[in-house]
Amino acid sequence: MKILQVVHNFLPYSKAGTEIYTHNLSLALAQRGHRVSIFHRCCNLKKREYELTRKKKGGQEIFCLNNTFSLCDSFEMTYKNGIIAEAFARVLDDSKPDIVHIQHLLYLSAEIIKEIVKRGIPVVFTLHDYWLACPQGQFLKSNEKPCHGEDAIECVKCVAYQLGIRKNSFKLYYFLRRYIPEYLVQCAKRCYLVFSSFSIRKKGASLISGRASYMRKIFSGIDMFIAPSKFFKQAFAGFGIPEEKIIFLPHGFNLDNLKQPRKTFSKKLRFGFIGNLMPAKGAHILIQAFNEIRDNAAELKIYGKAISYKSIIGNYSARIKKMVVNKNTRFTGEFDNRDIENIFSEIDVLVVPSIWRENSPLIIQEAFIANTPVIASDIGGIPELITDTVDGLLFRAGDIEDLRGKMVMCIENPSLIQELKRNIRLPKDIKGHAKAIEGMYEDLLKKC
Repeated sequence: MKILQVVHNFLPYSKAGTEIYTHNLSLALAQRGHRVSIFHRCCNLKKREYELTRKKKGGQEIFCLNNTFSLCDSFEMTYKNGIIAEAFARVLDDSKPDIVHIQHLLYLSAEIIKEIVKRGIPVVFTLHDYWLACPQGQFLKSNEKPCHGEDAIECVKCVAYQLGIRKNSFKLYYFLRRYIPEYLVQCAKRCYLVFSSFSIRKKGASLISGRASYMRKIFSGIDMFIAPSKFFKQAFAGFGIPEEKIIFLPHGFNLDNLKQPRKTFSKKLRFGFIGNLMPAKGAHILIQAFNEIRDNAAELKIYGKAISYKSIIGNYSARIKKMVVNKNTRFTGEFDNRDIENIFSEIDVLVVPSIWRENSPLIIQEAFIANTPVIASDIGGIPELITDTVDGLLFRAGDIEDLRGKMVMCIENPSLIQELKRNIRLPKDIKGHAKAIEGMYEDLLKKC
């Protein structure tokens, strides 16, 4: 069958979890004899806005749409962009897929679902985060507390940076970034956000409600949702998606790409954090917990880069670096996922201190493939992956003392790590996962 995968970013432009999963799934489906195409967004200021390029790579056809947001002139255009939908319609008419599988629509447009439905093509949507229900995608408030999305006024405070978008906002931003120092850019952005918060205070709640209403209509056009965790299946049923439309199916992984790495020698127990440096991932919780651990007992390595969060770049990274007291904390910077095996060879225990209600973190399952125990927050779908004290350790999300206690437990009981390793279960292979996905596609085609 002809399959079109849709994702917000893709290799080589971005190598995060959803992109790598989409790449591996596409390859596995192609190996099963299917013709797989990929539609994704890129951000290139040197290219024409909304330029659509097409190339073939490894037998796959890849369509890339350039969206820098320089022509975005409203909050609505961040999720409902007719120009992107028109470009996507051309891709549909050109590739003529039997089925469309959407991995993510961030930076794209939910309007593309209308184009798929209009052509009578079945559509599958994998739920990677909360973007369909939350403009920010994580249900995390500005005060770094979990949110349940029940209060539009709270949403206004949280996403004021999106609600305040006006004509030429992004053009001005890119102009400033090109010609003035970064600290002045950040100062200008803060001033803009303060001004915007006053201007959108009255209509902000209606903008949020309008998005929610629009998304509920979009839900109805999707034939099947895939939830990688039971937690997410339950959460989205609560958002109004019929439960029979949501299929629970854990992620699949390329087990050959990350074989058990040979651990390098270290006298200290090495804890590691692997992920983007943003509040939701909880690196600040980990740093505070590690600060009180005696200097020569362990080492903490933080792998990852600072990314934009609520339109502010770099502030979180600078803040957590200032928190560091323990001299055995090291920031290693951005990494290429192709080096993940080497990274796991240099850490003994992975720590996942998330403060948002996670779905099914890919990094935990990658750690298991690398036979590396995990200490993680007991939040969202994480407890579905880890059985506490059996193949990993869970701590109360956001509780610095509880996390520190679990880390000390590993330091003082080296045999515990070996015991946890023995009980680690490998996640599903991408080949078996692709076969299951294929079965879902076939069932859907028969119904439609």
